Amino acid sequence: MKRLFSILIILLTFTTLIFAQESEEPITDDEGFPDVYVYDSNGAGDQFLKISLGALFPLNFNHQLKVGGDATIGYYRFVSKYFALGGEMSATYNQSIGEKILVMIPFTFGGMFQPYVGKFEFPMFAEIGFAAQTWQNMETFPTLVTKLSAGAFYRFTDSISVGLNTDFMWIPQWFIKEPGKNFNGLFETLNISLRYHF
Repeated sequence: MKRLFSILIILLTFTTLIFAQESEEPITDDEGFPDVYVYDSNGAGDQFLKISLGALFPLNFNHQLKVGGDATIGYYRFVSKYFALGGEMSATYNQSIGEKILVMIPFTFGGMFQPYVGKFEFPMFAEIGFAAQTWQNMETFPTLVTKLSAGAFYRFTDSISVGLNTDFMWIPQWFIKEPGKNFNGLFETLNISLRYHF
């Protein structure tokens, strides 16, 4: 009798341990996937289109150029939760004090790092590319362009975010035969932007 009682206690202990072990396993749905899902705003493969409109401020032209305008479209694809690759095309203009127009069409490509807090996203870009310029009936192509950008966006829905961003652009003009005419054009933009995520 004592032996039977001991065997029952041992079996009961093992049964309790087995069931306790099973309860520690993660809960899954019918297909075996974890039932608890943590939602991230962005992940590898996510993409977005960006449209920006705003002002273009010449920084080192001694007040010879007035504040102009900037329109930009861009495309980016996330390669991880925080990092995306893509490019932008802009159309900018500034008017001189002599009523002449400087038009620049920069094309840039690069990377974006975007941390976020809740629905607020903070993209930071580093890009390089080329531009076409027109000034006093003179056309220059290609011209080097580098751009650093930062912004703050609010994600209204899974598909739409709106925010402000600023770009710092360096657009140099270098003349091999006449290096005395070399000039480093510095510009700053302030834009309102709409992004469509898909």
